[in-house]
Amino acid sequence: MTKLSQIPCKICGHDSHGFHFGVRTCRACAIFFRRYAHSKLAMSKCLRRLENRDLCFCRPCRLRKCLKFGMKTTNFQHNRDSFSQMPRNSSLSISRSPSNFLGRPEFLTFCDPRPSNLTTFVDVHQLMSEASRLLNSGCESPIIAENQLKKLSLGAKFLKLDAENVEFFGNFGKTESVDVIEYYFVTVIKWMLRFSEFQKLGKNVQMTLLYSIWHVFMKFHKCSATAMFRKTNKNWKPFQRIIRNVCLDFEKAKMDTTWLSDYPHMYVGM
Repeated sequence: MTKLSQIPCKICGHDSHGFHFGVRTCRACAIFFRRYAHSKLAMSKCLRRLENRDLCFCRPCRLRKCLKFGMKTTNFQHNRDSFSQMPRNSSLSISRSPSNFLGRPEFLTFCDPRPSNLTTFVDVHQLMSEASRLLNSGCESPIIAENQLKKLSLGAKFLKLDAENVEFFGNFGKTESVDVIEYYFVTVIKWMLRFSEFQKLGKNVQMTLLYSIWHVFMKFHKCSATAMFRKTNKNWKPFQRIIRNVCLDFEKAKMDTTWLSDYPHMYVGM
């Protein structure tokens, strides 16, 4: 089998590096053709004074040979320059971001020039007590399956979204946000208790694992439930998300994020 590098370039005769613009050539000839394909060199006279006229040492002859062997400009990728010309109305292309909203560069976005005395605390003592109770009680209804992965799969069925009877948030503020946190934290505990190996761990290790995975589980569930909602609901909107099996419509729901951030709610992720 002949190696690709041993096949000569159709233009200059050196080792080729694959097909470029429809012809097997070296990289140098490919770059040359891209640079001069639309120039007037092909109409110029030969500039070389060599006896061996089979080689293209002058640019006009080299370009004519490229065209003779069938190199085409139809495969050109235009508008590749990094410094492309900006549109006349460049204000339309400015993205909405916290830095634009605040009028400060991004590296100063999180540096508040005026210290705020407003601090929001969320009491999680009751949530931690409920978590300890669930861990001590163990699995509510044991599942029998051939392996642990099957157990986790069957144990997650209670999270399945009823896409035909989805409720909508009317308001979404601090109370609803805390409720979402409590829901997913408790849900992850109940789900992990289906896993026999998890129950063999010490309570401190179990709690450490829960701290590490509950928010990741929440994100996965939001994405999967939203995808299921969009699959079964033909009238879904891009600004609708499923959180805790309830639909949050960012345009219709009354959003309140003042307890969480000074930014407007459209800049605060939910």
